[in-house]
Amino acid sequence: MLNPKVLRVTATAFAALVISACATISSDDNTQPLLYPELYRQALTSYPGSASVSDQTVQRFVDFLADLGSPTSGKVADEVYARDLHFSDALMVTNDKQAVVNHFASLSDAGTEVDVEIHQILRQGADVYLIWSMQARFKPLRREVSSDTLGATHVRFDSAGKVVLHQDFWDSGLGFYSHIPVLGAGVRAVGRRFAAEP
Repeated sequence: MLNPKVLRVTATAFAALVISACATISSDDNTQPLLYPELYRQALTSYPGSASVSDQTVQRFVDFLADLGSPTSGKVADEVYARDLHFSDALMVTNDKQAVVNHFASLSDAGTEVDVEIHQILRQGADVYLIWSMQARFKPLRREVSSDTLGATHVRFDSAGKVVLHQDFWDSGLGFYSHIPVLGAGVRAVGRRFAAEP
């Protein structure tokens, strides 16, 4: 059984990490940070995208995702994403293109290996939805760990074929946070509490 004091520290660290990860952009009145669901709803209006995006443009983005973690990820991200954008991948929410480029470049710099398989591409007007699975190998501290997750990405492109909206929907608890020492035990405990009965 976990020591209650350790459990409280773990829960507090987990809550602080989740809050800081989800509340990265301030509202207009600078009093309360907006959480990513509200930012996504705003982005749906602010970044309508173009309905006349070619299949080649979509395929270029699919190829980019399939090659995440390669030494060229940052360079390709710089070519794929628009200057004015909404980006949210459950680990980061930003409107700053350079932050997105740095985010993808850091995968390779940290030695992260990522394999993304696109299972389905759905298109409706300006909206493109990618259903995928991802296997990742990374070192949250010293020991390399592997994760296997499923997710979906909602993407919109501008008339020049650049990504203006990127919203990921995936289980970052299973895919990332559960592998971090101390914090991971808390994430896994919460997951077990809500797991489906066999």
